[in-house]
Amino acid sequence: MSTSGVMVHPDVQSTFQKLSEGRKEFRYIIFKIEEREVIVETAVTPEDLGVTGDDYDDSSKAAFEKFVEDVKTRTDNLTDCRYAVFDFKFTCSRVGAGTSKMDKIVFLQICPDGASIKKKMVYASSASAIKASLGTGKILQFQVSDESEMSHKELLNKLSEKYGDH
Repeated sequence: MSTSGVMVHPDVQSTFQKLSEGRKEFRYIIFKIEEREVIVETAVTPEDLGVTGDDYDDSSKAAFEKFVEDVKTRTDNLTDCRYAVFDFKFTCSRVGAGTSKMDKIVFLQICPDGASIKKKMVYASSASAIKASLGTGKILQFQVSDESEMSHKELLNKLSEKYGDH
């Protein structure tokens, strides 16, 4: 349980495992707090996105843009909060390895400026509970307060800084 008294539904962890382990059934998952519990709002497959095969560049960007549109729809154009995980595929240059294909799961804590203060406080104080449930210690985490912080380019730059040549 979080400091806000919000619980995490067991489906949150089991659905996340389907994204993070083995076959990687899902490309992204959006979570929301409903009746004092974090639940899975949607879990989207690569097939749902129309993205299959080697999608490390253009198709990965297209998948991420569809994810952003889904988030905007579910948050009433960024006036509500959500948590999300996205399987981000990209290429970057690495010393001694040339260009490498990377596949990293990112956790997004989406608390837009347009959301109510009460909602932002509940999501902020409940974040540790969902992170603990997902075991996000090794996952890159981002806090999003407006659409620019959720752009493909913004996340790609941050991931390239962390995992590529500096």
